[in-house]
Amino acid sequence: MAGMATRSAAARAPAWGADLPTSDDQARERLLDAAEKCYAERGVGRTKMTHIANKAGVHRSTVYSYFPNRDAVLAECFLRAVTAVLDAAESCWDTGESFADQLVNSCIVGLAVTRESPTMRMLTFDDEMGRTFHAASASEKWQNRLRDGLGERFAAAAARGEVRDDVAPETMAHWVTRICFSLIAEPGPAEYGGDEGLLRAFLPGAFSPR
Repeated sequence: MAGMATRSAAARAPAWGADLPTSDDQARERLLDAAEKCYAERGVGRTKMTHIANKAGVHRSTVYSYFPNRDAVLAECFLRAVTAVLDAAESCWDTGESFADQLVNSCIVGLAVTRESPTMRMLTFDDEMGRTFHAASASEKWQNRLRDGLGERFAAAAARGEVRDDVAPETMAHWVTRICFSLIAEPGPAEYGGDEGLLRAFLPGAFSPR
C-alpha cells in the first residue's frame, strides 16, 4: 500500500525535468513567463493551456495544478504586469493636492506607463482588451487589490467629505479602472485635451459629494 501511495504521489507531482523550481511561487512565475511568451507568439485568445505547458516544458496537468483555466493564467499575468503601473502612480498620492487631482494624476501616469510596457500593451491590445478585462474582473486577487488599494483611498476621501458617499468605494474604484481601460483602447482626442483633458473634465464631477 505504501508503495502504491508513493507511486500515486509521484504521478501527481509536476514534471519539471532536471530544473525543479524551489517553491510553488517560483513554479507559478515560470508558468506565467511561459504564458507571456505564448501570448506574444500566438495572441492571448489563441493561447491554450497545452501551449503554455509546452513552452514551460511541463505536462498540461502541471499547469492545471497551479491555475484552473486560461482566464486564471491571464488574470495573474495582468496582475503581475499592472504592479509596475500601480507602483509608478504611487507617488501621485503623496502630495498635498486634493483627492480629485491625485486621482486624475495617478490615472495619467498609469496610462503612460501602461502604453510603454510591452506586456501591458500585449494584454490590452485591440481584441485582447475585452478578454483581459473580463479575466481580471473575475479574479478575486484583482478585486481584493482594487478594494485594498484604490477602494480604501476612496473610502478615506469620502470620510473627509471630498467624494460622494452614496456609492460603495470599491464600485467607484472599479469604475475608474473601466475608464482607464477605455482610454487605453481609445486615447482621448487632441481636440478634447487628450486623456488628461477628458479625465479632468469628467472624473472630479462624477465623484463630487452629493
